Amino acid sequence: MNMLKHIIIISGLVVTFSTNQAQFAKNYKRAADKFYKQGDYYSAAQYYERSLAGNRSGQSTYEPYQIEKRPPGQQVQAVSPKIELLYNLADSYFRLQDFSHAETYYKEVVDLNAAAYPNALYEYAICLRANGKYNLAQQQLEKFLKTKPAAEYKNKATQELANCTFIQQQLQQSDAGVKIEKLNSPVNKEGASYAAAWMNTNTLVFTATRPTVDAHSKMTEYNNALYTTAQHSGSFEEAQKLQITGINNTHQGVATFTPDGKKMFFTGWSTQGDGKRSFAIYSSESTANGWSPAVVVEGAVNAEGSDARQPHVTADGKYLLFSSNRPGGQGGFDIWYASLKDGKVGKAMNIGAAINTKEDDGAPFYFAAGNTLVFASKGRVGMGGFDLFSATGAFGSGWSEAVNLGYPVNSVKNDSYFVNKGARLLEDAIISSDRASLCCLELFAVHTITNETSVPADTINKEPLTKVPDPFKGKETLVTHDIKFGYNESAIDTASYGYLNEMAAYLKANPGVRLEITAHTDGIGSETFNKQLSQARADACVAYLVSAGADASTLTAKGFGACCPLEKEKTAEGKDIPAAREKNRRVEFTIIK
Repeated sequence: MNMLKHIIIISGLVVTFSTNQAQFAKNYKRAADKFYKQGDYYSAAQYYERSLAGNRSGQSTYEPYQIEKRPPGQQVQAVSPKIELLYNLADSYFRLQDFSHAETYYKEVVDLNAAAYPNALYEYAICLRANGKYNLAQQQLEKFLKTKPAAEYKNKATQELANCTFIQQQLQQSDAGVKIEKLNSPVNKEGASYAAAWMNTNTLVFTATRPTVDAHSKMTEYNNALYTTAQHSGSFEEAQKLQITGINNTHQGVATFTPDGKKMFFTGWSTQGDGKRSFAIYSSESTANGWSPAVVVEGAVNAEGSDARQPHVTADGKYLLFSSNRPGGQGGFDIWYASLKDGKVGKAMNIGAAINTKEDDGAPFYFAAGNTLVFASKGRVGMGGFDLFSATGAFGSGWSEAVNLGYPVNSVKNDSYFVNKGARLLEDAIISSDRASLCCLELFAVHTITNETSVPADTINKEPLTKVPDPFKGKETLVTHDIKFGYNESAIDTASYGYLNEMAAYLKANPGVRLEITAHTDGIGSETFNKQLSQARADACVAYLVSAGADASTLTAKGFGACCPLEKEKTAEGKDIPAAREKNRRVEFTIIK
């Protein structure tokens, strides 16, 4: 009898323990759902993890089905609470860009019930790509496309397939003489550190997400704020928080300064109860007592009903660039610019379709020495996430085709917020990337590697400083058909990258060489179109060479259209000669003395 009593008591304890575990799991799930709805994905992930652990400990196998809302493009159907929990957990990590954890839970969703969240297969593939599993990512993307997704996701998946191919091509090439180094620990600490800007020659300002304790609640909070640090002998001192008053937004960051350092523009943003973020651009003046109370920038920058963020003032102080999702753009966030005069902002202008895409484009930086715009985009073929691109041109007069800055400047994670104070595009530059982190952007220095060796003074400027082949071989002009473009397009075909990389290597080894790059078309098409097309192609060549480390100040671009054929394109009888037209489509490099 006593033994039976003990068995009954022990059995009761097991039932009670399982019931308590299930109750804890429900409570954690309830808290997680609340944070998830508010857009607090970090807290949501923690509570979903606890709920999942409780469910697994309880060994519950009963899962009543319920109707659940789906992301855009997905059908509504019955889904079990377990699948919902796993998807929300995966999605929370995905939004935090913690692709390692997200991959684990997306795989469970896909394996258990892929039909419940059809787009989870696409998101799973993104995680695989970000985690370096390119072949498996391609397989999942191809599988996803067979499900006939909505047009938006079909386009995204198609681009991601191209990204996987581009990544593997980039990784097989050399590093193009570029070195990437993570900045020292006084800058990169716990949390995110990103969006660097120079207040003056040795004071760096950046955005950081660091823990602070609320004076009233005593709770630890993670908010974005601006920090400053001084640079001495290549290293940075301990960063200090930049005190800003007059703004009620929870987060401040992404700053830029006028050339004299006396006025600052920055982004302020807050998160609403439904998780939606609201952005605006503010300004503050430098005074004897610190920075003046921040005010919302007047004029056309902050359009009602739209967001504005990521400001950048050009080195001459004449323009303010920014990113906005206002009407009149290509889609998502576009890059816009406005004139600056006496501290006042002029009319906002979209920078154009040569730069902006249907996806998000932003974090603009204008490298004045090379007339080059550098920006981040998710709407072009690249290495994944946000990639950095460059395009040459000027405000109000058009831009060349954007060129991916390539590996190792870009990685399979997110790369953004380019800033530079050197004489060359990829010298003394800083970028923001989460390549070395599970979740957060960090600051990295970009340098061009020079292999110069000590040589006698009387040989300088006579022979290359490194053993790089001379493509000119004693000639002043080099005519090439090895640089390919799409039909009626200025985008350089990836097959031409090798040739241009060799030219860039030669230019870096011979810094005294100045080149004029000219592009020519055949006679098909109008004179105006051919002139514009050839100029865009010449600009694209310059942009690529600069992105590969060539000095922009030594390069000029000219488009001649069909003015100067090498051969006649028609016979005396008026018959077309395709071979002659192909020969006339060319790029020429001429050494300027």
